[in-house]
Amino acid sequence: MAIDTPVTPDAVTDLSAREMRRSVMGRLGLRLGVVVGWLAFVGVWYALSRFVLGTQQLPPPHTVASEAWQLASGPGFGSTLWASLFRVIAGCVLALTASIVLGTVIAYSAWWRDLMGSLTRFFISIPTVALAILALILFGVSGLGPILTAALVATPYLMTSVAQGIAGVDRRLIVMSESFARTRAQIITGVLLPSSVLAVIGGSRQAFALAWRITLLTEVFASSDGVGYQIKRSFEGYDLRGMLAWTALFIGLMFIFENLVFRQLERRAFGGAYVSATTAAPAQ
Repeated sequence: MAIDTPVTPDAVTDLSAREMRRSVMGRLGLRLGVVVGWLAFVGVWYALSRFVLGTQQLPPPHTVASEAWQLASGPGFGSTLWASLFRVIAGCVLALTASIVLGTVIAYSAWWRDLMGSLTRFFISIPTVALAILALILFGVSGLGPILTAALVATPYLMTSVAQGIAGVDRRLIVMSESFARTRAQIITGVLLPSSVLAVIGGSRQAFALAWRITLLTEVFASSDGVGYQIKRSFEGYDLRGMLAWTALFIGLMFIFENLVFRQLERRAFGGAYVSATTAAPAQ
């Protein structure tokens, strides 16, 4: 018959220390895995450049890094990068505005849910290249085409996230709000949207990733500035180093922006979303 080990303060301290060490080792292992993954990627790149494709068809990483440094330190780099970043942000803001309205509607209307579901499947199935060319046809060479195309691509994902977040709200909060004579608008702004903020942020990360990709592609066809336009110029001059350098710089900026902004939003949302939702109803 097994004898249970008595729970003592020393045993609890030892257990806490082991759990802390395990947590630290887990985080170190995760970071080491990321480093190893990047080293493997660079190694494969070098191998393809040296032994398979050749340096003319695929410049090695150090050559691309040197070109990227020259571009980043050259004139006009900031304005080029900002033009693309502004279009991505503007497209996401338009998509979020439309998604809040549409997501709220389809969360409570079966008819609108079926209609928007069909339209969403239709828009998702359209090739991104076709959208970029369509933007060129409709808006010509301007900054409006990339913005609207980014908004069009991001809206279905954001709209779905808003609808799912609102549908998952605890109905007891709504009943409590109604018992305190809250209006429908107050319930939406004070309970539904704050309670669904985590789902919205999750959808926003995916929508943002899609938006900057379609923005870059649309700039290739329908813009006279921005990173996509610079990539097209490099392609026309058969400057593979310039193409890869501009692409790497823009992707790096988007990853930095995505991780800094969305991670901070997620941390704030975890601490504030449920507090806002639970305190909105009883307040008078």
